[in-house]
Amino acid sequence: MEKVLSQEEIDALLAGLDSGKIDITPEEKGEIEARSFDFKNYVISTRLKIPGIDVINDHLARSLRISFSTLLREIVDLTNIPTQMERFKDFMNKIPVPTSIHVFKLEPLKGNVLLIIDAPLVFVFVERFLGGGERKIIKVEGREFTPIEQRLIKRVVDMIFIELEKAWKNIYPVKAKYIRGEVNPQFARVLQPEETVIVTGFTVDLESLSGKILFCYSLSALQPIKEKLYSPYQIEEVIDVKWKRALEQVILGSQVTLKAFLGKGQITLGDLLHLEVGDVIVLERKIEEPVEILIEDTPKILGRLGVYRGHLALKIDNFITSEQE
Repeated sequence: MEKVLSQEEIDALLAGLDSGKIDITPEEKGEIEARSFDFKNYVISTRLKIPGIDVINDHLARSLRISFSTLLREIVDLTNIPTQMERFKDFMNKIPVPTSIHVFKLEPLKGNVLLIIDAPLVFVFVERFLGGGERKIIKVEGREFTPIEQRLIKRVVDMIFIELEKAWKNIYPVKAKYIRGEVNPQFARVLQPEETVIVTGFTVDLESLSGKILFCYSLSALQPIKEKLYSPYQIEEVIDVKWKRALEQVILGSQVTLKAFLGKGQITLGDLLHLEVGDVIVLERKIEEPVEILIEDTPKILGRLGVYRGHLALKIDNFITSEQE
């Protein structure tokens, strides 16, 4: 642990600075050699904490865990991969061959998005689609996907798109539009090499192997909705039907006070003091004009006075709009 100066030592140090006894002029050690910094080839790779992306990944992981377990007929576990920001060319250089790469758009957002599925996972899905059992070792080196395998894996991609749209719904509604699939990363360079991208995804763990499913978003494409993505709270749009009905019953069972405002008039204080039984006070409202009905002291209805089954009553003519109020 570094030594902490006492108060006496601090006072002595300050006094020395004020009196000039302590020289604070930097020593000249000759010219300092400046080193050039290559901004163009600077490696960008850092972890990010984006609440919106985390919400999307959590929702997507839960839904795909169930879908993949049902599809593969075994327990599948998905673990979120920390969100990374890096250059597009650095990301693409790390993708092996072959890999199932799918280019798509998230309309109405601009730019392309990449979905990357590791080759071992692709072969597992294809084996199960064709009725095969568990395979312990899957060799992928020097192997490309056949047209049949590509069509079968497209079913998995469509499943991921459906769940991806649901996961994005509470953040920003999008529609996944498929463009094309590739095997070699060299043919999937749909963004500028120096463009910054957001990489996120999952590690898919099976009983026999594990692989990754990654999403590569363009940072510029996410800029228009960055406020939504960085918001720590997301509105849940799923409505609880039981809660809604209970709330409706409470609201509809509430009691309100209704008053009929017959009219108003003006008299002098002297006339008020000399009022007697039988005197008539003339109101400003005529007998044929509708009467205002107040709900909680707020005029809401216009009606007419009358008698109904031996009781004084008001017949509703129309309702007062907010502009009329």
